[in-house]
Parts: sequence; C-alpha cells; structure tokens
Amino acid sequence: MTISRAALLTHFEYTRWASLKLLDACGRLAAGELTKDLAVSHTSVLGTLQHIYYADRVWLARLEGRTLAAFQDPEPGPDIDSLKSVWTDVHRALLDFVERAPDELFEADLAFRRLDGSSHRMAHWKVFLHIVNHATLHRGQVMAMLRQLGHVPPGTDYLFYQLQNQ
Repeated sequence: MTISRAALLTHFEYTRWASLKLLDACGRLAAGELTKDLAVSHTSVLGTLQHIYYADRVWLARLEGRTLAAFQDPEPGPDIDSLKSVWTDVHRALLDFVERAPDELFEADLAFRRLDGSSHRMAHWKVFLHIVNHATLHRGQVMAMLRQLGHVPPGTDYLFYQLQNQ
C-alpha cells in the first residue's frame, strides 16, 4: 500500500470535521446569503456545499459497487440542516469503508464512469485521497464566499484539526 490506512482514516476524519465546522458556520447565514449567486464554483454557498456532498455520495456509491440514478437531488436539494444529517452518514460510511477494506484493495483499481460517461480506473487509495482533496478545494471556495458576504469563516485548515485533536 502506498499510503497507510491510518493516514487515510486521519484524512477522512479531518474532512468530516472540516465539513461539519463549515456547515455550522454557514448555518448562521441568512437564507438570501446561502443562495446568493456569487459567480464562484457552484454559484452559491449552499450550491457548493451541496456539490461536495453529492460528489462524496457518488464516490461512496462507486466504492460500494452501486450506481446512483442522478448526481444530485432535485432542486432545491438539501438545506444546511439536512446536509448536517445526510452528509454525516456519508462521512461515516466512507470511514467504515476504509476501516474494513482488506489491505489488497488499497492498491487495486476501482473501475468507474465519470458523469460524462467516460470509463476510468484508479487505485482505491488514490480515489480516497481525491475524495478528501475535492472537498478541501470546494470548502476553500465556500470560505472565500463567506468573506465576500462579510463573514469571518471558521478555521478549517488541517493544522487546526491536528491542534484541536492532539
């Protein structure tokens, strides 16, 4: 295995912590702020948070050998409070998957289709890192949107996670 199970689990714990911390901060926004088109990423704060959740959910389904009928839920999609619940379930399932996976799975390729229908293969451990990295990218965009709206975003850096969880 190129990366240890312990390191992957730490990364998944971090991404869960950071996402929930950001959801808590965004839960204090006015409805108009959550859905305001800021011309960033997936339009709005809520749209970008939903996108991260949807992507996590799709990757979980792929890892479990399932195919979802659609990438996202019908509009308007989950609100902040709903995301706290359903996303927590997805995070737990991703952690459980990594915890229970046999060592040989980490190096084995996962065959998957992207949303455009193209077929690909990638080692499971690389998929795991992609899931965390994708969420980090978009959380950073949400942090910038919070600043555009005049709010101070929470500290969700990996350093802060480590300092809080020593």
